[in-house]
Amino acid sequence: MSPGAHHAGSSPGAHQTGSSPGAHQTGHATARYEVPTDPSDVDIVAAQLWAAGAIGVWERPAVLVAWFTEATEAVPAGGSWSDEPDHDWQAAWKATIQPVHAGRFAIVPTWLVDEHEPAAGEVTLVLDPGRAFGSGHHATTTLCLELLGELDLDGVTLADVGCGTGVLAIAAARLGAEVTAVDIDPDAVEVTRENAARNGVELRTAVGSVDALDGPVAVVVANLVTDVVASLADALVAAAGSALVVSGITAERREVALDPLRAAGMHIETMLERDGWIAVLGRR
Repeated sequence: MSPGAHHAGSSPGAHQTGSSPGAHQTGHATARYEVPTDPSDVDIVAAQLWAAGAIGVWERPAVLVAWFTEATEAVPAGGSWSDEPDHDWQAAWKATIQPVHAGRFAIVPTWLVDEHEPAAGEVTLVLDPGRAFGSGHHATTTLCLELLGELDLDGVTLADVGCGTGVLAIAAARLGAEVTAVDIDPDAVEVTRENAARNGVELRTAVGSVDALDGPVAVVVANLVTDVVASLADALVAAAGSALVVSGITAERREVALDPLRAAGMHIETMLERDGWIAVLGRR
């Protein structure tokens, strides 16, 4: 998923705890920002936190926690700052990440590769989120992987629109697809290239959205957010010669995205739902 590729601008003026943002940073502490977040907005708010300069973002139930070298007004509003004694925040975050299975795929973080034992028939994807958004654990990612895993992609042209860390593009390439991965976030494109090399696959990459594609492809996968799917519906369907796998759509607002997709000529063949999110496989 590439929520970071389609995020809104950061909102200044986050709630402070009694003093200016600079006062929250000491020589022996990290600035910690906690912001209550609706599940449907997690991707966008997390992207705003990264854009504001976060050095780590942790998703907890109904809240996002972010760490900064110093507090900043560029964070999304509605949260609170505190000082946290210096510790290895990256190690703490890594400790929360475990391999995740989705259909025939297993997503394994780089730091766990040596101890991972693949199951029979498993397609292992080695992922390092790096500077892009997405560890592969979000329900929308696993749903897309399950749908991709049911398709015959050998020799098929495929585009991943909003590639993020490249997990979906790499999965498709591992199944034999000829893949183009695009994202409007240059960091995401670079991380996708790095992860592709790590997995021994070749991708064509470009900074941009659907308009960065050379032309229509057989399959388009787009794991975005509800409103972006709606706004890109015509372009996504036009780019998909045969099939479209799309997610990042909240279950409660599904028709906001699905109505424009249907109007653009997509027939929904399969719909999966998990944790308040849906993913669909559509045909033209």
